Amino acid sequence: MPRPWWCEYTIAEAVDPVRAREWLYAGYAAPSPRLAIRWLVERARHLADHIDPPADGGWAPAPALRVRRAPDRGHDPANALRTWTADEAEHDQALAAMRDGRLYRFTVADSDQRYSLSVRPIPRTSGRALPPPLPPAPGP
Repeated sequence: MPRPWWCEYTIAEAVDPVRAREWLYAGYAAPSPRLAIRWLVERARHLADHIDPPADGGWAPAPALRVRRAPDRGHDPANALRTWTADEAEHDQALAAMRDGRLYRFTVADSDQRYSLSVRPIPRTSGRALPPPLPPAPGP
């Protein structure tokens, strides 16, 4: 029986690393490494569109939008996520990590948040897979 893989994407506060909280936004138990990559790619696209919605997405009428170059702040997590979705070399690294039974994590950040996509093997006990971990508890 093939090993299942736990995939997730999380968002954490990046302002104060000491008191930061992290939230699990979505998780998936993939039956194969290829399906794990496919799920991560779909989540990366979804997350990028939430961070920076495409102008042609229908969320605002065309006359309300003007193309304007924003000042360079050094971090563009939406663009990094969109680039990652087509980066076959990075996907190969994720597949190699899964083949070796290791965690693979892709993380991007801006000044307020840290966004992570990850996949790791679900450990087995007595021939049965353990359920995926519970999401982190909410902070105070």
